[in-house]
Amino acid sequence: MDLNNYQEVRTVFELAADANLHCPLRRGSAVYLPPRGRLIMTGDLHDHGLNLERILSIAALEDGPDVHLVLHEVIHSPRLVNGCDLSVRTLARVAMLKTRWPHQVHVLLGNHELAQWSGQGIAKGGVNVVEAFDAGIEFIYAEGASVIREAVLRFIRSLPLAVRCANGLFCAHSVPSPHRLGAFDLSILERVPSEIDMRCGGAAHSMVWGRRHTQESASALAAAWGCKRFLLGHQPAEMGYSVEVEGGAILILASDHDHGVALPLDLSREYAVDELVSCLVPLASVML
Repeated sequence: MDLNNYQEVRTVFELAADANLHCPLRRGSAVYLPPRGRLIMTGDLHDHGLNLERILSIAALEDGPDVHLVLHEVIHSPRLVNGCDLSVRTLARVAMLKTRWPHQVHVLLGNHELAQWSGQGIAKGGVNVVEAFDAGIEFIYAEGASVIREAVLRFIRSLPLAVRCANGLFCAHSVPSPHRLGAFDLSILERVPSEIDMRCGGAAHSMVWGRRHTQESASALAAAWGCKRFLLGHQPAEMGYSVEVEGGAILILASDHDHGVALPLDLSREYAVDELVSCLVPLASVML
C-alpha cells in the first residue's frame, strides 16, 4: 500500500471497517477468542512505529490462525511535524493488518480514536491533538483529505470495545470509572455501539475514558461480565506496566515509549497476576 495515495488508503480503511463489523468472532461490541492459541495484548501505541514493528515480530501472525493480536490507542503522536500529527499513516498500517489477518488482528476503540471521531478536543502539551491529526491528513493527502477523513471516521466507528478470552481475561482500552458504574449500561458489549453510546455520557464513551479503578469496581465488573482479570491501557505506566488494584484484578500496559511492553499469553490456561507480569516482554529487548 502506498501510504501517500489517498485512494489506496481509503480502500484499506473501508475494507478494514467491514472486517471489524463482520469478524465471525465478534458478537455485539466484543470479540470472543477460542480457548486455544496465542494472544498478544498491547498497551497504548500512540504512533510508536518502532514498537509496532517489535510487536509484530513477537506476534508472528503468519505462524497460523490461532495467533491473535490486540492493538488500541494507535493515533495521536507526541512527535509533530510543523504542528501536524502524521499518525494517520500508522492507523492505515494497522487497518492494513486487519485486512490481511481479519480474524487475528483485533483493533479496539480507545479514547483518542473516539475523540477524533466526535471532534472532542484533547489537549496534550498545549496541543489540540484532534486538530493536529486533521492537519496531518491535510498535509499528506491535500485534495484527498476529506475522503481520508471520512474513511478514518468510518473505521473508528466500526471498532469493538473488548476482546474476551475463555480463560477469564478481558482486554480493553479501559473500563468505566467507579463513579460511572451506577449509570453504566453493562449491555453495551451485547450490541454495536450507537451514536448515543459514543457521545459523552454514553456507555462506550464511559468505558474508554474510565480511570482510577478500585477493587470494588473491578470486582463488580468482573462479576457482571463473567471474567477474572482486566488487561487495559489508557493510564500512565512509566515502566510499561502497573498493577492497579489490590489482588491484581487490573493490569495496565503501555507500548508507546522506551519502556513499553507487550504481553504474549497462552489462551488455553489461566494466569495469576504474578504470572502475567512474568510473561511481559520489554519491547526494547526485541531485535529486528
